[in-house]
Amino acid sequence: MENNPSNSGQEPSEDYPSALAKAKLLAVEESMQRTRQRQAESQRSSIERTGRATPEVTSSLGQRYRTSIMLPSLQDRTGGNVVKQEHEIDLLNPRDIPKSSRLVEASKPNQYTSVVSVKKRKQEEQSPDPVHAMVEHAAGHGSALLNRPFAPRKKPVRGARPLYDNVRLVDTRTTRHSSEWYERIDMKQKFARSDLESLKYLKSLIRTCEGDAGKDGNSELQATFLRLRRRLHQMEFYDFLSGVLVKRSKLLEDEGLPSIFNGSNGVQYPWDIRADSLSLYLRWLAGVIDPHLLRGIDTKSYKAANGKETKCRCLQKNYEIRVSCNYIGAGGLQNGQWWPLQICAMRDGAHGEIEGGIHGQPGKGAYSVVLSSGGYADKDSGSTIQYCGTAGMDAKPSAGTLYLKDSCKYKTPVRVLRSSALPAQNPWRPPKGLRYDGLYDVVEYEILDAGTAMHRFTMSRRNGQDSIRYQSVEKRPTDEELAEYSKIRALLGLAA
Repeated sequence: MENNPSNSGQEPSEDYPSALAKAKLLAVEESMQRTRQRQAESQRSSIERTGRATPEVTSSLGQRYRTSIMLPSLQDRTGGNVVKQEHEIDLLNPRDIPKSSRLVEASKPNQYTSVVSVKKRKQEEQSPDPVHAMVEHAAGHGSALLNRPFAPRKKPVRGARPLYDNVRLVDTRTTRHSSEWYERIDMKQKFARSDLESLKYLKSLIRTCEGDAGKDGNSELQATFLRLRRRLHQMEFYDFLSGVLVKRSKLLEDEGLPSIFNGSNGVQYPWDIRADSLSLYLRWLAGVIDPHLLRGIDTKSYKAANGKETKCRCLQKNYEIRVSCNYIGAGGLQNGQWWPLQICAMRDGAHGEIEGGIHGQPGKGAYSVVLSSGGYADKDSGSTIQYCGTAGMDAKPSAGTLYLKDSCKYKTPVRVLRSSALPAQNPWRPPKGLRYDGLYDVVEYEILDAGTAMHRFTMSRRNGQDSIRYQSVEKRPTDEELAEYSKIRALLGLAA
């Protein structure tokens, strides 16, 4: 006969897991009851001290997500129900409550509860349920961001981003631009440390000038200027120069050569030192570190059947650093710049003719002229020149004469170079080669011979330029330039 446990009068026996579950649920109920009692006592004590009631930390939304948990029936070993649960414990299931409605635990009351700012009091008056408002705000903007009060709220995007069609690069440099050659230098190249120290010696002279400038008297400063001037002349012919040495020495940086011709360190350098430092700076910046005077020029020797030898020079076709001569003004030339041959001046953009004395273009005027011999009725007074054009045919002026007439008409300046072929009694004549002596204006002209349309032009040196470098310590060519040119002439079998 099957035993019916419901009709049995014996005490049912509970298995261990069911009894443990029942005990846990009862403990949870007692804990929640104690928590509610503590909150009520805390609120009453807060009202007694401050006279203000602590806001209720409850939510009506929580009532909708309460669940009834039935305690499991106890079973005997045969699986039959022996006890039917009499209680139902209503618990709040957190997983069933949306994040926007979860409760926030209230802060513990303290003695500063009554100290409330005006701004916060207004917020409380506008929001009767601040805890609920905070929970709803967290649901809209993300609880992770609101847990960090120092994080600003992201501004909303207003409209579509505009399209820009006129985009240009703005140059914000206040100094000269470095060349592409200087930026592409391979800093892994090998070099001798002694060569680097030779270049850095110029910077030590600059620092010495700065120190001597603040002392009483200028005898030491003048002596330093002499050493600085000679060093600049020697550096033009350093045969160990390389890109990595120039860049490591930082002579093209602000603390190097620019500090001399800009006067950024407070020292008033002589005008010839400023001009020589600027000339060396522009030359190295353009990548011209070859010290050879005839760089970019091929020299060919022809020997005739009678034994006579003739030499011919021409510009190399693959020489990339050649400068155009078709421009008005000084360009990158410096007063006193010197060349051993006229073709060298053509290479560096000073004069555009290998043998001719006048260079220009129709409708633009003359760009440059060379003062030399040749039987012309020229007169040289330094700052004033009477310069003859070339002879024409059939009473028509030559091309060179027309260029000078256009310069007089347009009032454009002309570059003037003096040659060593000038008469020896001319004090402004360079001992060798050609020297650039600045810009002159064509003031007026006269006709000497109507049949050949020979014109003579009066040219006046422009104001604001440095003096002609024909004497004293600033004269050009320098001793170093003359010595280097003598070596080249000796190699070619020419007289010094």
